[in-house]
Formats: sequence, structure tokens, C-alpha cells
Amino acid sequence: MPRVRRRQPSVLVLGAGSAGNRHARNLDAAGAKVSVADPCASRTQSARQGKRVPFDLAHLVGYDGVVVATPPSAHLNQVLAALETGAKVFVESPLSTSALDTEAVLVAGERVMVDHHLRFHPPVARMVTMAAEGRAGRITCVRSWFGSYLPDRRPTMDYRETSSARAALGGGALLDAINDLDLLTWILGDGLEVLASQVVRLGDLDLDVEDTVVAMLRHRSGTLADVSYDYLSRRYRRGLEVIGTDATLRLDWSREVIEVEEAGETQVEPAIDSLAYSHERQSQRFVEWIRGDALPPVSLTESLVSLRLADQIREAATVDPPRRVYAGTPSGR
Repeated sequence: MPRVRRRQPSVLVLGAGSAGNRHARNLDAAGAKVSVADPCASRTQSARQGKRVPFDLAHLVGYDGVVVATPPSAHLNQVLAALETGAKVFVESPLSTSALDTEAVLVAGERVMVDHHLRFHPPVARMVTMAAEGRAGRITCVRSWFGSYLPDRRPTMDYRETSSARAALGGGALLDAINDLDLLTWILGDGLEVLASQVVRLGDLDLDVEDTVVAMLRHRSGTLADVSYDYLSRRYRRGLEVIGTDATLRLDWSREVIEVEEAGETQVEPAIDSLAYSHERQSQRFVEWIRGDALPPVSLTESLVSLRLADQIREAATVDPPRRVYAGTPSGR
């Protein structure tokens, strides 16, 4: 029989910064017909993939899917505007700067997919599977850490103009690490409470957001968890550790290894998979979802667990970050 050619879904990407360009490229490779728009007309014209269209939230009709890849402070309003068109919506995490104002999105939750690219990362999936199968024994503690010197992330840009550096754009180390927080809930499930936290600016970078986050949490099962995220580490560090009664499981991105430490021996597996693959798989899933062939990896309700956790970490902070006004030019993500 002749092969049936499937309709090419149309997707609009809002935001032509680094994240928007990545989505446009990956969606094109996944078989979507891509258009790109950005509030800054010059960024729209510099988009490297897709048809350039004007940015107009009042006229989003005509697309099967909409990707929101603008700074976090703009996510919620743009998601709501896209939902009004009947399109399926993918939004970069976090969905909003707080879970407190997301009730309107929950009404249409079956049409919203939130960024959870780490759930598509093979080393992470391997760690979660080992933990679920009891490789570590009864889990007593989970640790998550991330550090990267902010000015080195995008050497061609002034770090002060990125969304990470500015409160008005939804920046800060806490929300930047929302996908790392999601891994705690993937392993332990809902039920984490914050025992203590610090959300502070300790370094000399020109920011009006926190550059350091540390927190201690406890799951209702009794398992402890601790997190450490920062913009100050001069060398990239990122990892996930599961400590159990039988073994310790550790994923270290910077060393590209998974380690299983047991009494008297340590088994080491390579973890060389690129995070780019995770983003590619996520874009493929979004296209499959638009076509009706798959579901999002995480429901909207489950997505909001990590955002509520970020809210609780900030609320429990014993020291607020000092604020310094920076009058720069907003930049796309």
C-alpha cells in the first residue's frame, strides 16, 4: 500500500533568543512547519530557522502549536493568550515566576506541556530507574547541585542583559534550576517540605537576583534532600546523588559518569549523552502530541510541584537577596 503522508503541523515559536532558536531548529527537524516571533523585531529578523512573523499576542490564531520561549516573567500571559486560540502550548520552564498565579492555566491543563527536558536525558532516566528498582536500597537522602559562572554561559552577550540576571525578567539561580528541582520530585514524588533555606546574593556580579541557593528538605517518607545552586562556580558543576541503605548512586555531569558506590567497590558507567539530545527528544514529543500520537512526559499538575517547591524555598529563606537596580536592555532567553 502507498505510504500515507501526514499533515505537517504548524508551530509558532514566541522568542528568538537562544532557547527560541533551539526550539525552532529542533521542531523543524521533527517535521513541523515553524514560524518565529519576538517582541524585539531585530531578534525576529535574526532568527536562524523558520518563517519570521510579527509578534502580536492578539493574533495567534492559525497554529496547531505555540512554543513560549521568552523570559520567565512573560510566560504566563503568553501561555494564556496561546490557549485562547485552541492550540497546544509548550512553555519553557518555569511556567511562571510563582505557582500562586497559575490557576487559570490549570483549567486548560490538558493543552499545556511544560519543559522537562531532563526527563528525556538517558543518564537521568538511568539514575531514576536504578533508584526505583532498589539499587540503592531504602533511600535516605537525595542531593542536587548546579553551579556555573554566569558571565561564562554566553560569552558573546553581556550577562547583565540576560533574563537570568534580572528580577523583572524572572531571573535568579532558583528558577534557573527548576528542572533540577523536578528531578527530586521525579525520584521521591510529591510530599517535600522545606526545613531551611538561603536565597542570597553573595558574589560581586552586577545582579538584582540571588546568585546562590541552598536548601534542606524532608519528604513525608522521612527521606532528606538538599540542594545547592549558584551563578558563581568558576567551573561547571552539576549532579544528582541518591544515598540509600545499600549503595550510593551518583550522576556527575561535569565528569560525565554514573557511579554506584557499594561496600568495597565503585562501579562506573559513562554518561556522555549530550543534553542537546534531550531537547531534541522533547521537541519530537511535542510534535507527536500535536498529532495525537503521544502525551506530554509530565502532566501540568505534576509540573507545578517543582514550581511550588521553589516558592517554598524562597518563602523559607532566612536572608533575602539584596536588590540592586540595573538599567539594561531586556534580552531574549
